[in-house]
Amino acid sequence: MRLRPVTKLRKFLRAESGISAVEFALIAPLMAMIYFGCIELSLMMTLDRKVTGATAALGDLTSRSSTVTNDDLTDIFEATRMVMQPNDMTGARIRVSSLYEDSGQVKVAWSDGCNLTPYSTDQVMTIPNNLIPTDGTIIMAEIEYDYKSGIGYFFTTTKALTDKFYLRPRRVDAITRDRSAGTFSCAYAAP
Repeated sequence: MRLRPVTKLRKFLRAESGISAVEFALIAPLMAMIYFGCIELSLMMTLDRKVTGATAALGDLTSRSSTVTNDDLTDIFEATRMVMQPNDMTGARIRVSSLYEDSGQVKVAWSDGCNLTPYSTDQVMTIPNNLIPTDGTIIMAEIEYDYKSGIGYFFTTTKALTDKFYLRPRRVDAITRDRSAGTFSCAYAAP
């Protein structure tokens, strides 16, 4: 006895065997995308925290000095690179500057950078209000780092991770910059 096509269709629609496999096949790609998206986002967030830590270290180490020589600045940039490990620092852009207030305007006393152009002396800056003490200075540390995803599925373009810290000098009112002693380098180079 042969089943009619309508009966076969009814029997097929009532069948429940294999329904879990079909549901899994429909949900699995979405779950995989969410999983890899979370991995990619957590990698970027971890690197962003490292940029923040490195910027804080750059400003903190500079603000502990009374005079910064070329050798001192090379060591400070090397310490900053160590905070960022194991990430490649050759593409990082770093700048440290000393700022002072002059007749209500904030100006640059000195500035040095690696892969980021230093500010010119006496360049007028815009910073948050009331950071600089009377007759004092502040150290401004900046780092910019381009995050390029290793997975590359969700973040297909590079994302610039940046941070900026303002710290007051700890030992003196104004940190001087001595460019005559030693040799300044960024302390890292492309392999």
